[in-house]
Amino acid sequence: MFSAVSTSSAAVIGSTSYGYVEKFTYGNPNSNVKIVYITGVHPMEDEFSYDVANVVRNRSNSLNYRYIIYKVHVTKSASNYTQGRMNGQLLAQKFVVPDVIRIKPTFVFDVHENHGASSGYKYYRFLYPISKGSYTLGIARSITYRLPSLVIYTPPNPTSPQYVTVPIANKGTPVIIYETYHFDSASKKLQDARRFVNAVDNTYFR
Repeated sequence: MFSAVSTSSAAVIGSTSYGYVEKFTYGNPNSNVKIVYITGVHPMEDEFSYDVANVVRNRSNSLNYRYIIYKVHVTKSASNYTQGRMNGQLLAQKFVVPDVIRIKPTFVFDVHENHGASSGYKYYRFLYPISKGSYTLGIARSITYRLPSLVIYTPPNPTSPQYVTVPIANKGTPVIIYETYHFDSASKKLQDARRFVNAVDNTYFR
């Protein structure tokens, strides 16, 4: 768990018998651009998403935009792959989705990890646009231009979009899922998180 710093705020926005959700605000409070990061939805694959959250926290005073981070904590069956994922998805559906729709952010990134070939994926590190249209694709292209290790890719049989990102996109907010490889080293995940946060903070959002 990370704590707030001088330019941030934090609150638990909801809890159930199987977990709870925290909301953190970081970055430039005067910016009209509000970027959301959703983290921790799948508890056995949360290291990279928490790296992203921590990088935003640590750089809060120097960021161009305002950032809202939702951190999902699964407390029941977190080590059960199937049930833990479902509990995280239900927590995000119940608490994150309505709050994101309420605050009307500029853009949303849902951060995940995958198991590569065993997940049936052709690419292991990619951006998966959920909202359709030229604007979302343009943002994805801008980020992959800055981070050429990423590709734009639609994976087979994703599980979380129907619970989290699709409902947000259906309300008109542009959404991209960021996927990285679960078996990357901790140092690589942290390095990639730093690069991703920097790329987003230097991307033009209208």
